Amino acid sequence: MGVSEVASIYAEGMSKNIEVAMKTMKKKYLLLITVYAMFFALGMPDGAFGVAWPRIRYEMGLPLERAAVLIVAHSIFYSLSGWQTGRLASVFRLERISSFGLGVILAGILGFSFSPNFFWLAVSTAVLGVGMGTVDSGINAFTAKRLSARHMSWLHCFWGLGGAVSPIIVSQMIVFYDWRLGYRVIFAIQAAVAFFAVASIAKGYWAAGEGEAKCDAAKKPVAKAFLKARKFQVMQWLIFFIYTAFEYSITFWTPVVLYEARGLEIDIVGVYASVYLGFMVIGRFLFGYAARKISVAAAIRIGLTIAAAGLFVLAVSNNIAGSALIGFGFAPVFPCLMHATKSRFDPALLSKLVGLQIAATGAGVILSALAMGQILTRVSPEALFPVVLGCVVFAFALNEIIEWNLINVRK
Repeated sequence: MGVSEVASIYAEGMSKNIEVAMKTMKKKYLLLITVYAMFFALGMPDGAFGVAWPRIRYEMGLPLERAAVLIVAHSIFYSLSGWQTGRLASVFRLERISSFGLGVILAGILGFSFSPNFFWLAVSTAVLGVGMGTVDSGINAFTAKRLSARHMSWLHCFWGLGGAVSPIIVSQMIVFYDWRLGYRVIFAIQAAVAFFAVASIAKGYWAAGEGEAKCDAAKKPVAKAFLKARKFQVMQWLIFFIYTAFEYSITFWTPVVLYEARGLEIDIVGVYASVYLGFMVIGRFLFGYAARKISVAAAIRIGLTIAAAGLFVLAVSNNIAGSALIGFGFAPVFPCLMHATKSRFDPALLSKLVGLQIAATGAGVILSALAMGQILTRVSPEALFPVVLGCVVFAFALNEIIEWNLINVRK
């Protein structure tokens, strides 16, 4: 065999390798677009409800605290579906479970927009909770298993982006038409994402995450020591429970307090909501870049400290900088806690623990709805920010206890 023939064979082999690498890279980027789009869609209902509720209750003649019933209905079914998703992951692929969840979300949003009375609002909200719990648990587990800490942060960045866009959509639709049209616009966006998600499964994009997971594992040595005592798992769930309670309190009740108690116009209230969630997006984007330079524990410390400063600002004024600081501070907390699960505890339990953590977040929302609704009604709307500040301090303390014990285990 001559030199030219050898060179030809070598060039052909290199060409095939490059072609395979390019196809793999293309699938990887399309996979990332898919999971980001699914979390963008997941965030939209969370951002929309707080802005829509004052008009919904006015249209249907409902008291302020009746929102708690809807939040509880949503959260119960959200928690149950999140818990079951962790169990179903041993039978079905996470991408299929999550895509099914998107379809359920579509049914819930459409039903919500056509609801003639409170009963049908509650039914639609429960359906929405099933879909959102399924998507949240499925995509979080997939990302924790198959993608890096950076992508976990950016994933939740897109949740915030969806939550930041939806208040603007709903508030503008209220100004020009009504809240129902706002939800139908959200439905149209969700339908496009669902179509793309189903197509991505058919094209095999979801297999592209395996390479990054292996690469990430190779770059970062996996810790061999884990927290084995069940009490630490309970403490981790409790942090998710408390964190979600105060995050949802701010997401939902801040627009209500600003509109009902402080007298701001609905379009201005929508700006506050968007600034809060917009800075959460910015924070998650920046913390995603910093994921390889600062530890998960440090990111959570920094975030909760900034959020506490923002809560103080809104407690004493209407300065929109308070919303920006709270959103930026909350940014790293949830994704960092979620990604820390596989380093704090046995990775073999990951899907189960993520499902239970998603269930804990739903329970936290129930607490927020029941307790905060009563506090704001019976005490004062202005109690919102001091109460949430106390919860932030408690979550900070619990996380430090877990980290201190983890450090001792690894010594």
